[in-house]
Amino acid sequence: MILVLIYILTIFFARDYFSIREIGLFFVLLGSLWFFFSIKHFSLTLDFLKKTFQPIILVLVGVFSALQNDIIILKSFPLILSLLFFLAFVHSEITKEYFLLNYIKKVKTLDEKEENYLKKTHAIWIVVTASNVTLHIYFLFYASLEAWTFYTSIGWYILLGCGILFQIIFRNFYEKNTH
Repeated sequence: MILVLIYILTIFFARDYFSIREIGLFFVLLGSLWFFFSIKHFSLTLDFLKKTFQPIILVLVGVFSALQNDIIILKSFPLILSLLFFLAFVHSEITKEYFLLNYIKKVKTLDEKEENYLKKTHAIWIVVTASNVTLHIYFLFYASLEAWTFYTSIGWYILLGCGILFQIIFRNFYEKNTH
């Protein structure tokens, strides 16, 4: 998350001093270094892909933005990451392999009621992440660089907070109606 914030702020401040190509090449270098520091050994496993997908996307965005000299491509990195989170929630809902449930089970023992609640919250997060993707698209294509910087650095945290608040309200409603 902190690296994405650095990415956004770099674009915002560097655009006045460097060309889009130069910024894109900087992110190719940064993404390559991130990739090499995030791998211990090469293997085409899910764990390897989880550790390296962000730097790989960063390199690709850097390459394409440098080749096309296009700030829209350069600014697309947060949208791509948000789209991947949305697709992960949709995939988990379709396959019924709820990754939030599996993650929480690693640190806490859950009863059946808690498991059912967590399964239902995936639908909430599909709506939240879909809203986030929609807002990212809007700010990418239709808003100023300042508005895009605000949303991608702070605004989506506000949306996330609203999602968490809604989940808390949903939990109270769920607990009252499942007794």
